[in-house]
Amino acid sequence: MDNLNKTLMERIMVLDGAVGTELMRHGGKGCLEAMTLENGAAVAAVHESYLEAGADIITTNTLCADALCLESYGLADKSYEIARRSAEIARACAAKYSQPQRPRFVAGSVGPTTRNISLATDLTEERLREVYETLIRGLLDGGAEIILVETVMDSRNAAIAVEQCRRLNAGIPVIVSAVLSRLEGRVASGAPIATFLKELPMDSIDVVGFNCSEGPRPMSASLEVLAAECSKPIAAYPAAGPSPALPESFARGMEAFCRRGLVNIVGGCCGTTPEYVRLLSRMAMRYSPRMFGE
Repeated sequence: MDNLNKTLMERIMVLDGAVGTELMRHGGKGCLEAMTLENGAAVAAVHESYLEAGADIITTNTLCADALCLESYGLADKSYEIARRSAEIARACAAKYSQPQRPRFVAGSVGPTTRNISLATDLTEERLREVYETLIRGLLDGGAEIILVETVMDSRNAAIAVEQCRRLNAGIPVIVSAVLSRLEGRVASGAPIATFLKELPMDSIDVVGFNCSEGPRPMSASLEVLAAECSKPIAAYPAAGPSPALPESFARGMEAFCRRGLVNIVGGCCGTTPEYVRLLSRMAMRYSPRMFGE
C-alpha cells in the first residue's frame, strides 16, 4: 500500500477505461472473460492501448469472472483459472510500461456477481464467500497489486468481498466503487451515501468511490457528499453516458472534479476508450489530488 499511497498523495492517478467494450472491438462475444483463456493476445492489446494512453492503473478482465456469473456459460469451474490468467496478462503488460518514477499498477476487478445477498433467496453468505474467495485468490496468485470491488449495488456483497480479500492478503490495497442511484446522494440500493459507508468495513478499505452513472455530471453532487463524509482517497470513473459524451466533453466534466479537489483517481467506465483516457491523463497532470487522512 505504501507505494500506491505515496503516488495518490503526489498526483491524481488515472484508471483505464472500459475493458468489455474494447474486447468487443477485438471480436469478443458472449462471455468476454473467457477471452482471457481463448485469446489472451486480444486482452493484452486492450491493456496496452490504455497504458499507451497514460493509464496508471489497468483493470483485469474479470468483472464477471466469479462462479455465479460464469455458471450461465457452463464455466463456473473456470473462475480461478480465468482470474489468475487475467492478472498474469495484465501484470506482464504493466511491467512493460512501468518506470521507477512512474510505476503502473494492476487492479483485480471483482464485480457484483448476479445476486444481491440482501435480496437473494437462492444464495447463502457461505456460498458467496466461496465465490469471492476463489476469484480473489486467482487474482492475487496472478499478481494483482490492488483489488477493485466495483459496480457495487449491495453493501453486504461488497463487505463480504472485502472480508475475503483481507483474509487472503491483509496488506493489499482495496478500492470499493459503488453504482449511484438516479436519486441524488444515494447509491443504487437507495441508501444515502453516509448510510452506505457505515455498512462497509471502512477500516479495511483504502479507496472509495463511484463508477458507471450516466457520465460525469450526474456524479458531481454525490462526490461532494462522499468527500464530506469520508477521509479516504476517492476514485471516480463514470460511463460515457447514454448519449455518449465525446472524449473532450467527458474530460471537461472530469476536470471539474479535479479542480474542486474531490478526487485521487479518475478513469472511465462503460463506453469509454483509450482516447478518453489519453485526455484524462493530460488533464489530470494539471491538478493536485484530494488531501486525505485524518
